[in-house]
Amino acid sequence: MTLDDEIRIKISQLLDPPEMVDSWKRIADNLSDSFDWKGTKIDWSKTINHKSSQLLGNYPDWLSTIRKFIADDDINVEIKKSQKIYYINDSSLDFAVCLTLKQFNKFLAFAIENIPQHHYFFDFLNKWCLVISFEGYVDFCLSQKKISLIH
Repeated sequence: MTLDDEIRIKISQLLDPPEMVDSWKRIADNLSDSFDWKGTKIDWSKTINHKSSQLLGNYPDWLSTIRKFIADDDINVEIKKSQKIYYINDSSLDFAVCLTLKQFNKFLAFAIENIPQHHYFFDFLNKWCLVISFEGYVDFCLSQKKISLIH
């Protein structure tokens, strides 16, 4: 069984499981088109209200720091505007996840505890992105790009 298969099963067993999106290429393309990139990472210097924090300790210990980071008024206000939040993983999974605001916190914890690599949570309409990198950083920003989205 692959990691992809294991994660699909675990997601389906969550209370109020989020939607798994198999055709995730358009979601990844929308994320890519929403931000300027420097190599394989968002170019934070070309975003609005970029905030960042280093995550210390072991990977499983990061959740409390990430939750405190998200509790920042500016970040929390932006996230609470969202009706749909998308999640994609850097390379471990072959699907995306579509979350409601109600599902966000529980899935965030699930992703940190179960899925390796980089995590991208984003809202196309409200133009924000939360990135948790495997190297130990959490970043949040708003896009300054004006694009037409394909849904």
